Amino acid sequence: MVAIAASSALLVGFLAGLISFKVKSRWCPHCGAMTTADLPAATTPPPTPSAPSWSALPTQSYNQVGRAGALTPAQRRRANGGH
Repeated sequence: MVAIAASSALLVGFLAGLISFKVKSRWCPHCGAMTTADLPAATTPPPTPSAPSWSALPTQSYNQVGRAGALTPAQRRRANGGH
């Protein structure tokens, strides 16, 4: 029973200290000004760039030395967006 009372008292004391610290840190102790920053004005996000022209070209495989080799029909279909 004593352990329950002690642990609840510790919890209440901890929460009270946490809340008072957060409230106390809102103002500057020297001048009294608020220490929280003002939110910036809402701005519109920059436009998303369009896709480069080369990304619409079909995938080509080059059967040369040092290249990955020919694509399978399924790989070619997936690489070309299903076309």
